[in-house]
Amino acid sequence: MKKNNFFKAVLMILLSVSILSVSAQKSSDKVKSEIIRALEIWNNAAKTANLELALTLFDDSPDIMLVGSANGEVSKGKDQAKVWLSQIFGFAGFSWEMNRVDIDSNGKTAWIFMEGKMIVKFHAGGTKITPYRFTGIMVKKKGVWKWRLFDGSVPQGE
Repeated sequence: MKKNNFFKAVLMILLSVSILSVSAQKSSDKVKSEIIRALEIWNNAAKTANLELALTLFDDSPDIMLVGSANGEVSKGKDQAKVWLSQIFGFAGFSWEMNRVDIDSNGKTAWIFMEGKMIVKFHAGGTKITPYRFTGIMVKKKGVWKWRLFDGSVPQGE
Protein backbone atom coordinates (compact mmCIF):
# COMPACT_ATOMS: atom_id res chain seq x y z
CA MET A 1 0.00 0.00 0.00
CA LYS A 2 2.86 2.41 0.83
CA LYS A 3 4.50 1.71 -2.55
CA ASN A 4 1.22 2.55 -4.27
CA ASN A 5 0.99 5.91 -2.48
CA PHE A 6 4.63 6.65 -3.26
CA PHE A 7 4.11 5.99 -6.97
CA LYS A 8 0.95 8.11 -6.98
CA ALA A 9 2.85 10.96 -5.34
CA VAL A 10 5.70 10.69 -7.87
CA LEU A 11 3.20 10.59 -10.73
CA MET A 12 1.44 13.70 -9.39
CA ILE A 13 4.76 15.56 -9.09
CA LEU A 14 5.76 14.63 -12.65
CA LEU A 15 2.35 15.66 -13.95
CA SER A 16 2.56 18.99 -12.11
CA VAL A 17 6.07 19.70 -13.46
CA SER A 18 4.87 18.84 -16.97
CA ILE A 19 1.89 21.22 -16.70
CA LEU A 20 4.10 24.02 -15.32
CA SER A 21 6.60 23.47 -18.14
CA VAL A 22 3.89 23.74 -20.81
CA SER A 23 2.49 26.84 -19.10
CA ALA A 24 5.95 28.45 -18.94
CA GLN A 25 6.51 27.63 -22.63
CA LYS A 26 3.21 29.29 -23.60
CA SER A 27 4.17 32.35 -21.52
CA SER A 28 7.61 32.46 -23.16
CA ASP A 29 6.07 32.19 -26.64
CA LYS A 30 3.66 35.03 -25.79
CA VAL A 31 6.51 37.28 -24.64
CA LYS A 32 8.53 36.51 -27.77
CA SER A 33 5.53 37.28 -29.94
CA GLU A 34 4.97 40.60 -28.14
CA ILE A 35 8.62 41.56 -28.54
CA ILE A 36 8.69 40.59 -32.21
CA ARG A 37 5.72 42.94 -32.65
CA ALA A 38 7.61 45.71 -30.78
CA LEU A 39 10.61 45.14 -33.08
CA GLU A 40 8.34 45.43 -36.13
CA ILE A 41 7.02 48.78 -34.85
CA TRP A 42 10.60 49.94 -34.11
CA ASN A 43 11.67 48.88 -37.61
CA ASN A 44 8.77 50.78 -39.18
CA ALA A 45 9.40 53.92 -37.10
CA ALA A 46 13.07 53.98 -38.12
CA LYS A 47 12.29 53.14 -41.75
CA THR A 48 9.84 56.02 -42.06
CA ALA A 49 12.04 58.31 -39.90
CA ASN A 50 9.06 58.80 -37.56
CA LEU A 51 10.71 60.51 -34.61
CA GLU A 52 7.65 60.68 -32.38
CA LEU A 53 6.80 57.00 -32.84
CA ALA A 54 10.43 55.99 -32.29
CA LEU A 55 10.58 57.93 -29.02
CA THR A 56 7.38 56.32 -27.70
CA LEU A 57 9.18 52.97 -28.01
CA PHE A 58 11.65 53.96 -25.28
CA ASP A 59 11.03 53.71 -21.56
CA ASP A 60 10.55 57.02 -19.74
CA SER A 61 13.48 56.34 -17.41
CA PRO A 62 16.14 59.07 -17.46
CA ASP A 63 18.70 56.25 -17.75
CA ILE A 64 17.64 54.81 -21.12
CA MET A 65 20.49 54.47 -23.58
CA LEU A 66 20.56 54.55 -27.35
CA VAL A 67 23.94 53.59 -28.78
CA GLY A 68 24.68 53.70 -32.49
CA SER A 69 27.48 52.02 -34.38
CA ALA A 70 29.56 55.13 -35.10
CA ASN A 71 31.98 56.89 -32.80
CA GLY A 72 30.19 59.32 -30.46
CA GLU A 73 26.71 57.89 -31.02
CA VAL A 74 25.81 57.45 -27.35
CA SER A 75 22.63 59.03 -26.01
CA LYS A 76 21.43 58.79 -22.44
CA GLY A 77 17.88 59.82 -21.61
CA LYS A 78 15.05 60.68 -23.96
CA ASP A 79 16.21 64.26 -24.54
CA GLN A 80 19.57 63.13 -25.90
CA ALA A 81 17.93 60.28 -27.82
CA LYS A 82 15.54 62.76 -29.42
CA VAL A 83 18.40 65.02 -30.53
CA TRP A 84 20.38 62.14 -32.00
CA LEU A 85 17.40 60.47 -33.70
CA SER A 86 16.23 63.76 -35.18
CA GLN A 87 19.72 64.27 -36.66
CA ILE A 88 19.89 60.85 -38.32
CA PHE A 89 16.23 60.86 -39.36
CA GLY A 90 16.91 64.23 -40.98
CA PHE A 91 18.95 62.59 -43.73
CA ALA A 92 17.78 58.96 -43.88
CA GLY A 93 15.39 56.25 -42.82
CA PHE A 94 16.78 53.00 -41.45
CA SER A 95 15.41 49.50 -41.35
CA TRP A 96 16.75 46.10 -40.49
CA GLU A 97 16.59 42.80 -42.29
CA MET A 98 16.42 40.67 -39.17
CA ASN A 99 17.91 37.32 -40.16
CA ARG A 100 18.48 36.13 -36.60
CA VAL A 101 16.58 37.29 -33.54
CA ASP A 102 17.20 35.76 -30.12
CA ILE A 103 14.92 36.78 -27.25
CA ASP A 104 15.06 35.80 -23.61
CA SER A 105 13.04 37.22 -20.75
CA ASN A 106 12.55 37.14 -17.03
CA GLY A 107 9.31 38.70 -15.87
CA LYS A 108 9.02 42.21 -17.24
CA THR A 109 12.58 42.38 -18.61
CA ALA A 110 13.74 40.96 -21.94
CA TRP A 111 17.05 40.71 -23.76
CA ILE A 112 17.25 40.88 -27.53
CA PHE A 113 20.02 40.01 -29.99
CA MET A 114 19.50 40.69 -33.69
CA GLU A 115 21.88 39.92 -36.53
CA GLY A 116 21.19 40.81 -40.13
CA LYS A 117 21.51 43.87 -42.32
CA MET A 118 20.80 47.55 -41.90
CA ILE A 119 19.21 49.23 -44.89
CA VAL A 120 19.74 52.99 -45.02
CA LYS A 121 17.54 54.89 -47.49
CA PHE A 122 18.83 58.41 -47.91
CA HIS A 123 16.19 61.10 -48.37
CA ALA A 124 18.33 62.61 -51.14
CA GLY A 125 18.31 59.26 -52.94
CA GLY A 126 20.32 56.09 -52.74
CA THR A 127 20.48 53.11 -50.45
CA LYS A 128 23.27 51.57 -48.39
CA ILE A 129 23.09 48.02 -47.02
CA THR A 130 25.47 47.01 -44.23
CA PRO A 131 25.81 43.90 -42.07
CA TYR A 132 24.48 44.92 -38.66
CA ARG A 133 23.80 43.66 -35.17
CA PHE A 134 21.92 45.11 -32.30
CA THR A 135 21.40 44.07 -28.75
CA GLY A 136 18.98 45.54 -26.33
CA ILE A 137 17.08 45.37 -23.13
CA MET A 138 13.35 45.97 -23.08
CA VAL A 139 11.05 46.42 -20.12
CA LYS A 140 7.32 45.90 -20.03
CA LYS A 141 5.45 48.94 -18.75
CA LYS A 142 1.65 49.14 -18.73
CA GLY A 143 1.47 46.13 -21.04
CA VAL A 144 3.91 47.53 -23.64
CA TRP A 145 7.52 46.51 -24.30
CA LYS A 146 9.85 49.51 -24.41
CA TRP A 147 13.56 49.93 -25.02
CA ARG A 148 15.72 50.55 -21.97
CA LEU A 149 18.94 49.96 -23.93
CA PHE A 150 19.53 49.74 -27.66
CA ASP A 151 23.09 49.12 -28.82
CA GLY A 152 23.82 48.80 -32.54
CA SER A 153 27.05 47.74 -34.20
CA VAL A 154 28.62 46.86 -37.51
CA PRO A 155 30.49 43.55 -37.19
CA GLN A 156 34.27 44.06 -37.41
CA GLY A 157 35.67 43.51 -40.88
CA GLU A 158 32.34 44.11 -42.58
